[in-house]
Amino acid sequence: MGTSGKLAPFEQIKDYFELIAEESDSVEYEVADTTTMGNEYPILRVSSAANLARIDEILAANERLADPRADLTESEARTLAEQSVPVYYLEATLHSTEVGNLPALVDVIHRLSTERSEFVQDILDNLVILVVPSANPDGQHLLVDYFNETAGTSYARTYPDLYHKYVGHDNNRDWIFFTQEESRIRTRLEQQYRPVVLHFMHQAGSNSPRMWVPPFDEPLGPNIDSIPISASNALGAEIANAAAEAGLPGVSTDDAYGIFWNADVFGTGPHRGASLFLHEIASVRDLALPFSNPDGTPPGARDRTMRTFDPYTEKTWTLEQIVEYAKLSMYTALDSVAKDADDWLFNNLYQVNRKNMEPDGGPETYLVPAGQRDPFAVKQLVEIFDIAGVEVDRALSTVRVGRQTYPAGTLLVQSRQPMGSWVDQVLEVDQYPDQARKCANCPLIMPYSETTDHLGMLLGLTVQPVDGARVARTERITAADITAPAVPNAPANGAYLVRPTTYGLTHAIARLQEDDVPVFRAAAGFTAGATTYEPGTLIVPATAAARATLTEVSQLTALPVTTAPQVPRVDALQLKPDTKIGLIRGANNMPGGWLMWLADTYGLNYEVVEADDYADLAQFDTILVAPGVTKARIVTGVNPALVPEEFHWARGVGEAGWQALATWVRDGGNLVAVGSAAETARDLLALPITNATPTDRAAFSAPGTLLNAQFDPAAPATWGMPANWPVWYNNSPAYRVAAGAGATVGSTYPASGELLASGYAHGQAALAGLANVVTVPVGAGEATVASADITFRSWPRATWTIVSNALYNGPGSTVPAAELAARVTGR
Repeated sequence: MGTSGKLAPFEQIKDYFELIAEESDSVEYEVADTTTMGNEYPILRVSSAANLARIDEILAANERLADPRADLTESEARTLAEQSVPVYYLEATLHSTEVGNLPALVDVIHRLSTERSEFVQDILDNLVILVVPSANPDGQHLLVDYFNETAGTSYARTYPDLYHKYVGHDNNRDWIFFTQEESRIRTRLEQQYRPVVLHFMHQAGSNSPRMWVPPFDEPLGPNIDSIPISASNALGAEIANAAAEAGLPGVSTDDAYGIFWNADVFGTGPHRGASLFLHEIASVRDLALPFSNPDGTPPGARDRTMRTFDPYTEKTWTLEQIVEYAKLSMYTALDSVAKDADDWLFNNLYQVNRKNMEPDGGPETYLVPAGQRDPFAVKQLVEIFDIAGVEVDRALSTVRVGRQTYPAGTLLVQSRQPMGSWVDQVLEVDQYPDQARKCANCPLIMPYSETTDHLGMLLGLTVQPVDGARVARTERITAADITAPAVPNAPANGAYLVRPTTYGLTHAIARLQEDDVPVFRAAAGFTAGATTYEPGTLIVPATAAARATLTEVSQLTALPVTTAPQVPRVDALQLKPDTKIGLIRGANNMPGGWLMWLADTYGLNYEVVEADDYADLAQFDTILVAPGVTKARIVTGVNPALVPEEFHWARGVGEAGWQALATWVRDGGNLVAVGSAAETARDLLALPITNATPTDRAAFSAPGTLLNAQFDPAAPATWGMPANWPVWYNNSPAYRVAAGAGATVGSTYPASGELLASGYAHGQAALAGLANVVTVPVGAGEATVASADITFRSWPRATWTIVSNALYNGPGSTVPAAELAARVTGR
C-alpha cells in the first residue's frame, strides 16, 4: 500500500478490512449506512478483545460522563473515567482526491490487528478506535476507479468532475444544514460513540508544508471550550516533535487554517467535547505520481522559523512519503491519548459538557416567535436541531420577557442545554473579531471559510435572543410536530391559494406541474374574504388532483393551503406546464453541484446542459447559469483529448455555442444567472448594467457574510420576499442599472444605514443603493441576474425564492383578470 502510481480500489480495501475482522479479535467491521449514490459506508471498531466485548458498557459510561444533567460529582466522574475507555475517531478520504491517508490507514489497521508489542497493546487496551476508512465512499469509487482505468492512456489521471454526486470538495462544508447523507452518518456516529478526538486526515497542495498540524490559525470563536482546543494543540506539538525525532522534515504549525470560527468547518463534535485534530499532508502529482517543481526548488520550501523549524530540502515528494507522514501522525496521536486515557475522558467529556450548562454571558434563550412568514423554514430549523441533538420546546401558553409577550406556539431554544454552545454558534449575530491578526499592524486574517453561519437569517426566520423568558407550559417537539392544517375541500367555483412567502413554494409548483395541474400566480396583491394575499400567490384549480398534490406538499413543508370561494379577479401569470429547466454548470463546478442537489430536492424538471445541447437550446424553457460559470468555461470547457468520451458533454462549444446561447435568449428564452455568473450573463447579452463593486480589498471587502438588502415584493423576481432581508455576499458583483433600458430592479442594497447583518464587512458605503436582482428584456426573451451568492452551498434558503421565481415566471404567459376564472376552472 502506498506505492507510487498505485491506488487500491475501495472494494478491495473493504474486502481486506472484512478479512481482518474475521481473523482478528481486535477488529470489528460494520456497514453503518449507505451513501448518496447507494454505496456502503463501512466503519471499523479497533480495540482489545476485552474492550470490544463490553463496548455497550463503555459507550454507556461515556454517555453518562458527557451528560451534564447526570447526577455525577467530580469524584464520581473521575472514577467512572478510570473504569471506561475513550473513543478515538479516525477518518480518511472525506476529499477523495486526498488518496495518501487511506493506504497509511490500511497499514495501521494491519499492525494493530496483528502485532502484540507493548506499544500496540497499550493502544488497544486504553482506546476504542472508531475508523471511517472513507467519509466519501462515492468519491473513492469515482476517483480511484477512474485513476486505475486511465492507466497507460494519455488522459489526465484525476477524475474531471465532482468527486461526490453533488458537492465535491464542499462535502466538509455541510455541518450546519446536514444536507448530504454522509454528513448525517458522521453526525450520528459522533453522537453514538462520543469520541474525545476527531482525527480528520487530509492533504493539501503539492507546495504546501509536507505536513501541517495544529495549533490552528486565528480567529478563535467564542463558543468552543478551551479544553478541546488546548488538547488539540498539544497533540500537534507531539506530532511535530515525533517528526523531528524521526527525521521527517517540513512539518509546520500555526500557519494554515483558522477553523474555529465557523460551524460549517468543525461541525458539532467540539461542542460535545471532542478535540478536533486535523493533519494536512502535501499532495503529489496526479494523485499518486512523484512531484517536483519545474524550477528545481524543494516542494513546500519554507524559511526556517518557529512555525517550520525543519524545512524540507529534497527535490521530489512521493506517495510513499505521504504514507510515512500519515502513519507517524496516527501512531503518535493514538499513543498519546492512550497514555492519558482517563484525563481525556474526564476533561473532554465531563468537564466540557458540564460547562455547557453554565452561564456564559450570552442569552439564556433564543425565541422563534409564532406566526413566522415561512412555516417551512421553521420546520427545517427544527429538523436541523433534531439532527444536531438540540432540544426545542414549543410554548403552550404566552411567553413573557419583561413587558414583552410572545404568543403560544413560540419556540424556545435554551442555550443552557447539552448542545447549548452550538445553539449560540448558529443563532447569535456574528461580529468578526478585529483582533484576528498576527500582530497589531498586521492585516486582518480572514477565516478559512466564512465570517458567519447565522441559521435564522439564512432560513428567513426572525430569532430573538432573550434573558428571563417565562412561560407556564411547554412541550418538547421535533420537526414532525411542525404541521399545517389539513387542506380543505375547495368550492366548485373557487380555487386553492398558497402564499408566496416561503421557499417551500417551489415544492408546490414542481409537484403540481409533475401531476399536470395548471398553476397560476397572482401578478398583484388581492383580497379573498377577509384575507389579503401578496403578489405571486399561487392560484390552483379546485380539483381532487390538486387537493391530493397540495396535501402531500403541505405535509412535507407545513405550508398552509387556503381557499377562495371565487377565483380572485386579478391579473395573473400562468406558468408553462412542465417547465423544462437547463442547468449550465460545466465540469467540477461545486456551486453547480449544489444547484443539482437543490433541483433534485425541490423536484425541478431539469437537465444539465451538455455541449451537444447548444445545437437545440429550444428544448429548454429556462436556463440557469451556476456561479463560477464563465465564458471560458462555456467556450473552452474540458479538453476532450484529455478525458474519456463520457466527459465530452463538458467540452467547449466555441464562439458559435456562445452566440447560440445569446440567440436563444433573444428568440424568447429565459436566462437566470446567479452569483458571479451574473457577469457572464452581462457579457453574453450586453445587459445595461455595470458592476460597481470595488476590486480594492483594502477599500472594500465583505467575504462570506450576510448583508442587508431591500426587496420589491411587486417585482416578479422577488415575489414573496420581505421588504428587507439579508443576502449572502462574497465580494460579489453589484450593479448600476442604466436608465431607460426597461429593466426591473427587484433588490438593492440600502442607500443609507447599516449594511452588515452578520459577519464582516468594511467599506460598506461602496454598495449603497446598488442593485442585486435585475430583470432585463432581451429581444423576445429576458434575463434575470441575482449577483449576490444566493445559492451558496444551499444555505441561503430564504433567497431561493428569487431563483424559483425567475426560473418559473420567465416562460409563463400573462392572463388578464377578466379571463382568470375561466382559465382556472376550465369553464
